[in-house]
Amino acid sequence: MRKRDIIKQKFEEFVTALENFQPEKIGELVTEDVRGHFSNVGESEGKDELIKSLMWKGREMNVSRRRITNFVVRTEGDRAQQSAYVMSLIGYDNGSFLFPFEFGGKYVVSWRDQDGEWKIKEIRYDMDWEKGNTYFAEGWSFIDYKIYAGHKPMISSEYDSPWAVIPENDEELTEEEKIIENMFKYSFGLDNCDWALHHDSYTDDIIFYAGSSVMESGAGNLINNFKNTSHKEPALEHAVKIVDIQIDGDEAVLYGYRIEPHRLGSKNLNRDTLHQSFYSAKYKNLLRKADGQWKMYEIHYQSGVFFDLDDGKHYVDLV
Repeated sequence: MRKRDIIKQKFEEFVTALENFQPEKIGELVTEDVRGHFSNVGESEGKDELIKSLMWKGREMNVSRRRITNFVVRTEGDRAQQSAYVMSLIGYDNGSFLFPFEFGGKYVVSWRDQDGEWKIKEIRYDMDWEKGNTYFAEGWSFIDYKIYAGHKPMISSEYDSPWAVIPENDEELTEEEKIIENMFKYSFGLDNCDWALHHDSYTDDIIFYAGSSVMESGAGNLINNFKNTSHKEPALEHAVKIVDIQIDGDEAVLYGYRIEPHRLGSKNLNRDTLHQSFYSAKYKNLLRKADGQWKMYEIHYQSGVFFDLDDGKHYVDLV
C-alpha cells in the first residue's frame, strides 16, 4: 500500500474518533510529543493534552456526522504533509425535532513514520464557519465576526500547506490524482489567501465563466476579483465533491459540486433531510497538461441549489 493511501486511511480514523466522541482513540494515531493548534479548542502539547482538548464537553448528542473533502497528502521519505476540509453536523434528535449544530474547517497535519507506523506529529485546524446551536459546544472559541479571519489563524499556507512543506512528492500519482490535487490546490490557495499557490492551479489566460457569462478573463483579473471579495467573510471554504474526471491525452475535464451546508443546507435541515448533502454550484473545469503539470484553462461555475442522499462515507469524492 502506498504511503498516501495509509495516511488517508489513518486520517479517516482520526475523523471517526471525533465523530463518535471518542478522542481517546486518537492516542493510537499521534506521537507522544504531538502538538495541536486548534482555533476552537486552543493549543496543546503532548498526547494527553491533545486528547483532553478534543473531548466533547457539551451535553450528550445523538446525531453526529463528519464528511471529508479536499484531501491532499504529499510525502517525502519518513514524513508527510496533509490537508483536508471536514464538515461536521452534531445535533440532538428528541424524536420530534432535530436541534443541529454545524461547523466546518481546514486541517493541516504533519505525519511521521515511526518504526513503520505513520503517526501525527503536529495538527492545525482553523474553523471557518459555524451554524445553529453553538451553545452545545462548551468551552469552544467561536468565530469573532468583528475581525478578519474570525480568529488568529492557526494555518499559514505559505509555510504549512502540503505544497510548501513538500515541494516534490516522492510517490507517483495517477493522472486522475494529479488533476484532483490541482483542484484542491485551487481551493486551498484561495481559501488561505495564498495567491501564488492558487494561481499555480491555472494558466495565465484562464477564463472563469459564471453561468454562461464570462466573469473574469486572465489570471490577474481573476486573482484581483478573489482578493476583493475574500475579505467580506471571516473565511472562504471552497469544499468540492469531485464526481467525474474525463481524460483525453493532454486534455481533461473535471466535474464537481461545491458544498456549502452553512449557507444552504441549514435552511432546509430537519429530521427528514438529515441524510442529504446540499450543494450550491456545479463545476465543469477544462484542464491541459504541459511540462508534466495539469492546469485549468477554463472554469465553468454554475450556481444552483441541489442535493443528493448522503452515502454514509467519510470521503465524499466519487472518483
